[in-house]
Amino acid sequence: MRLEARGLVVLAAVVMVSSCELPPDFQAPAALSSGEEEIAARLYTGTPRTPPGFSDDPAPPGFAQVTTYHVKSSQLAVSAATSYEVCSDDWAEAFAWSERVALASSQYLDFVGNESTDRYFEFDRVPRGQPDRYVRMRVYRCAYLDRAGVDTTATAGFAGVLNARPLDAAVLREINEYLWRFTLFNNAEHAVIASQARPALKLAHALTIASLERADAGASCDRITLHDSILTVDSGTGELQRTEAFVREFRARREGSLIVGC
Repeated sequence: MRLEARGLVVLAAVVMVSSCELPPDFQAPAALSSGEEEIAARLYTGTPRTPPGFSDDPAPPGFAQVTTYHVKSSQLAVSAATSYEVCSDDWAEAFAWSERVALASSQYLDFVGNESTDRYFEFDRVPRGQPDRYVRMRVYRCAYLDRAGVDTTATAGFAGVLNARPLDAAVLREINEYLWRFTLFNNAEHAVIASQARPALKLAHALTIASLERADAGASCDRITLHDSILTVDSGTGELQRTEAFVREFRARREGSLIVGC
């Protein structure tokens, strides 16, 4: 009888332990590394969108909205297979293009100022009757960059001809960071994590971009992907080519003020 009693006690203990075990399909949330947590925080908050040392293009203060863009062939009714940013080394020609775009706008864009750099001509305008809005209309100098034939909606492929000399890593970084400003990745739920030269690819520069893909209704985890947008230049001709390379992905979600892996 003593053996039977002990057996009952042991059996009860086993049952108690088993009832506390996690179900077989349970998976603990994946822990985020400190780097992943920082990336996720930048995407959820929307700032900062670029890393330290990234080239800046500050907007003039005092306006509710500042829009910056380069005049495109489609705005000038140029017959072309793609809509690309036009270029000119003639200030008067560039201004005439700017005026054509201003006249075609729903509200005429009054000319209020201009600036010339070694990269582009800028024509500053304000929509008539809307003094709180500011438009910076730019035209590349052909001596710097010729984008004829570029598909500005594509994330890979031919990216133009860089005519600036000498061609070096600093010039390539400058143009890669500048071009990013006019892509879909310069928007909410995207951020540049790193901007680095790729010497193994000769004259090449990469922007590592993180993107947030919100979970569908009923799902709890958002998808965060990282990819490299790599710009290479032919040292002889200046031809630019862009390629994309997947880096990695992870999943996360916000729980109040916390960001957790999943």
